[in-house]
Amino acid sequence: MPFSRITRLLLFFLLACNVVFSQNLPGNHYTSANELPNNTVRSLLVDSNNILWIGTDNGVVKKENDAFKSYFEEDGLALNSCWAIAEDANGNIWFGSYGAGLSIYDGEKFRVISKKDGLAHNEINRLYSYRDHMYIGTSDGVSRVNINSFEVLSWKSPLEDELLRVTGFFLHDQEVYISTYKTGIYKLTQNRENPDLVKVNDHRFIYSVFPENDSIYSSNKGFFTKTGMEDYILKKHPEFAQYGSSIIWDHVKTANNKIYAAAWGIYDTNGGIFEIKDNQMISRAGDFNIPSKKIISLAYDKNFGKLYAGSMDAGLFEVQLDPQVEFHSIPGRDVYGFSFRGKNAAVLLDDGIFLKSRLGEKFISLDQLKDWQKAYVANTEIPLPKYEDSFYELDYSTPPAEISFYDIKASEGSFWVNTNIGIFAIKASGKLQRYIPLHSEEINFSEGGELIETHPYGGVRIYSDLEDFEYTHFRQEDPLTPTMVVNSLKKAGKTYLVSVFSGLYKWENGAFRSYLEDGTWQEKKLRHITQLNENLAMSNEFGDVFIVNDEEEFRILKKIPRASIEGNSISFLKSHNGSLLIGTEKGLNLYKDGSFIFLNEEQGLEQPFLGAELNENILSIGSRGGFYQIDLSRVTDTEPLIHNLDIKEVYVNNGHFPVKNIADNKRIELQHDENTLLLKFSTNAHPYPKKLSYQYRLNPKDEWSLPSSKPDIFLPFLPPRKYEVSVNVLDSSTGLNHTQTLAELSILPPFWRTWWFGLLVFSSLLLIVLGVYRYQINQHRQFEEQKRLIQQRVEETKMEALLAQMNPHFIFNAMNSIQNYILDSDIDNATVFLGDFAKLIRLNLDHCTQPKILLIEEIEYLRSYIRLENTRFDNSVKVAIEIDPAIDPYDIEIPTMLLQTFVENVFVHAFPASVQEPTLEISFKLLPGNILLCKIEDNGVGYSPGVSNSVHQSKGISLVKERLSLLGYHVTEALQVKTSKNKGTTALLKLHI
Repeated sequence: MPFSRITRLLLFFLLACNVVFSQNLPGNHYTSANELPNNTVRSLLVDSNNILWIGTDNGVVKKENDAFKSYFEEDGLALNSCWAIAEDANGNIWFGSYGAGLSIYDGEKFRVISKKDGLAHNEINRLYSYRDHMYIGTSDGVSRVNINSFEVLSWKSPLEDELLRVTGFFLHDQEVYISTYKTGIYKLTQNRENPDLVKVNDHRFIYSVFPENDSIYSSNKGFFTKTGMEDYILKKHPEFAQYGSSIIWDHVKTANNKIYAAAWGIYDTNGGIFEIKDNQMISRAGDFNIPSKKIISLAYDKNFGKLYAGSMDAGLFEVQLDPQVEFHSIPGRDVYGFSFRGKNAAVLLDDGIFLKSRLGEKFISLDQLKDWQKAYVANTEIPLPKYEDSFYELDYSTPPAEISFYDIKASEGSFWVNTNIGIFAIKASGKLQRYIPLHSEEINFSEGGELIETHPYGGVRIYSDLEDFEYTHFRQEDPLTPTMVVNSLKKAGKTYLVSVFSGLYKWENGAFRSYLEDGTWQEKKLRHITQLNENLAMSNEFGDVFIVNDEEEFRILKKIPRASIEGNSISFLKSHNGSLLIGTEKGLNLYKDGSFIFLNEEQGLEQPFLGAELNENILSIGSRGGFYQIDLSRVTDTEPLIHNLDIKEVYVNNGHFPVKNIADNKRIELQHDENTLLLKFSTNAHPYPKKLSYQYRLNPKDEWSLPSSKPDIFLPFLPPRKYEVSVNVLDSSTGLNHTQTLAELSILPPFWRTWWFGLLVFSSLLLIVLGVYRYQINQHRQFEEQKRLIQQRVEETKMEALLAQMNPHFIFNAMNSIQNYILDSDIDNATVFLGDFAKLIRLNLDHCTQPKILLIEEIEYLRSYIRLENTRFDNSVKVAIEIDPAIDPYDIEIPTMLLQTFVENVFVHAFPASVQEPTLEISFKLLPGNILLCKIEDNGVGYSPGVSNSVHQSKGISLVKERLSLLGYHVTEALQVKTSKNKGTTALLKLHI
């Protein structure tokens, strides 16, 4: 059976038990203490943009979403007293004052039309828009104003001594009829050239009229009539049936065809807000929370199902006629919980339990519960549980008035009510199935239906036989036994228990498991648990919520931090169709797939939450003085409510900027010193504007700002550039968001930072520089050319000088060798040596003038030199020259005579007489990057680091380093000499080829 049906039957029983019950619709009350300039609200209008206009005795108020703005005479209003409001076909709003004529508002400014402009009178009672005219009913006459040309036509009563006080307009057969207070009904003929006011009957004392289909309601002194339109117009002296008992000043008809009436008896106290049904005036003051007896104006918002009622003495009332949240009032009663099982239902109140089943309704009072306990104690043969046996203390002397309810659960066809005087298993019929003398703040059942009783400090008992009170006691000392259990859940053969001190437990297969004790989950302070599809959802003491899966293995799927939940203290946790319902001290959060929907007092859901339960799509929440019902399908299955954003006001450097300048293209172009802006904007009409928060960014690649509840953007000291101001509206009433570009903003740079000014300056400077450059370029060109030639010659001279320094050095050593041969009378060797020497000198002369020579020429030169030097050593030095196969010596060029110096040092310093089998190895290897590695290695005496020797002091090596530097080499990288005492010397030379 649908829950709505159960509720109706249950509430019928509440009425039968003399419990005053009513449904209170959510709404708001606006007075001069908060939003209004005056508590007398004489006129109301919901315009085509869903903006509410409020006419008071001290100004006009515009309510756009939750933003209120007042208009007074200083803003252009004709008079602060406003008795009538209407909207014409052009979207302009007309305000009728009681003393200064009309004010017409086009969204920017007011236009005033008064008696001096042709109005019949300056006291305006009624306004009526039809086609391209506005009809104005005054205290003495009627006027018609063209809404395009503002041409005014007026008519007075045909009798000079009779006031034509207009009380209403209505349309019949495309003609406008006018009702008056005591001069009858008139018709205004639609003759364009000469319209005329024609009296059609003598109906008197009419306060208001309201046409409905082919009928019309007419309000008179203390009653109203409902007749056919034709009869009402044609009967000269009507005698119609009279209904009601007050004066009706205004009517509205809602989307579901209900008619509401605003009534004020003037000198009687029988007024208020009424529904006209079956020709009866049914008071809705209680349902709508409208206590005023002086209701004189009404307006209906068909888009959001809101009724607005203006009063003479209490301001404005707003009522949500089709709310998401319905409150069912039970005055003086608090609702603590619900339980539903099939077609049976139970409700926990502070003074008893209401039950509903197929058999009827039943109320179990606190006295009945106490009598059941007394009867059990008096008749049982089983020893009562004792505190000494680790049972939670139960006071059998507790009076009925002090009975407290902990929870109610359904199991085995009965409702199990957990109280401070014991556990009651009650059938849906109201009969007691059994009483159990146990005091436990949390109970549940195993898969087999065994009662699980928890004790905060005394362990847990599993009852296998409640008749004989047989149980298994799991003592607190066992680390696997649950302690301080505050909530539990039965799910698929398992019973989960959560503790506020020791985390999660599970009862399965006859044993408890502690997730904290076995190291599975270290979360200790858990408070609530519910099933979420195949998963579990749990909340902790601090307001965080965890979604976990415990099917195959325990896995935390998601943590919902409390910062993303509205509210800090979680009062209940439920689930519905994959949505998680989180009740907090601020309201109800619905979470699904990362999105939140939030309900609070704006939708009519107020604190406190005393208990909650689901039945199909209906969530019931117990509270003080009644309970709430929420149809979750309406809440979750919603369409986007935000469709558009409009700029309402712009302030530049604290000055007002005309919005009409940007209304069409939404482009704002400002000078460089107009760079501090305040943009005020609004969404389209929204039923719950306080659920909206706003983020903005200045360019698509920027991050969104932090959410703000105010629909404005303050942008101070913007640097010159282009901005695309976008707004993201977060709607917590639907969980959806709307993103839109609000404006394209350009802050122009100062002229000295514009491209054309920069180009002008640059061009001028360029011309000056070009002139100077062209004046000097010829001189510099000649000078640089001479400088280059001189520098080149200097470098060549240096190279030649270095090579020339090497020749005497070598010649000196060679001449010493020839001298030794001559002194030894070795003419043959002297002759051979002298021939080789002459050849070497010729090669030296050829090479010394060339900066580079072929590698093969360098090798031939070295071979000639080595042959001379080895002659002095009696050819005792073993020489090996190795060339990498990848090297073509006939193609590679290297700097002249770089290697000879190192070979010379080998023969001069490396091989004293003590060296046995002297060896000299020369190799050439090609490295990556076109690097030629020249390696000269000997096995001579070498030297120790830090010891001065001839290698460091060799003039030839110093010359080589200087040549490498002149050639552009990094000397320390190009030349490396490695040596150690008695282990020879290796010279590595890296050359670019």
